[in-house]
Parts: sequence; C-alpha cells; structure tokens
Amino acid sequence: MGVITEGDERTLVVKVSGEIDLVTSPQLEQELTRALDTRPEALVLDITGVTFLSSAGLAVLVGMHQYAGEHTRFRVVADGAATLRPIQLMGLDGEFPVYPSTAEAVAGRA
Repeated sequence: MGVITEGDERTLVVKVSGEIDLVTSPQLEQELTRALDTRPEALVLDITGVTFLSSAGLAVLVGMHQYAGEHTRFRVVADGAATLRPIQLMGLDGEFPVYPSTAEAVAGRA
C-alpha cells in the first residue's frame, strides 16, 4: 500500500494505492490519524488507486470519519468495483460523503 499526503492547513488530500486489507489497514489508520491531528478543515481520502478494499479497510474509513468529528470534514473519493462498490454495499455512502473525483471532493460538490 502506498500513501501520499499533500495539501495545506485547510485541506489535506491523502492518496492511497494498492490493497487495503487486514495487514495494511493499521498503516492507513496511522497515516490518517496523523493527518487529522493537524486539524485541517477538510480531509479528502482518495482511494481511486486502491485495488482491494477489505472489511478492515472499511472499518478504518468509519473510524476516521468518527475521529474527524466536528473539526474536520471527512470526504472519500472512490470509483469502480474495488472501492465504491464495497462502500455502497455496506451503506457507508450514507455515513460520509463519497465523490467521484478529488477535485469535486476538495470543492465539496456532490
């Protein structure tokens, strides 16, 4: 799993690639916690480069959404069978906003 974080104090974009599974999800959780601890206005998690999203990875998304709380708007960028489909099947697209592109997530447009 690869993780790249970019942005400024207002909006951080975390781009993830590879597989998010039982082995890699703790690393993702650590990276996202570190990003959220800087208290950006928005955190955009771009998982369009992810090839496999397990239930452990979905649990990280839910946990980070909760951790962001009132201080940070948590947004996810997902598309396709590997990422968007599991989010939709679990009904998580009703828990946090899911966008088709990073630009739309940064702008906050649905």
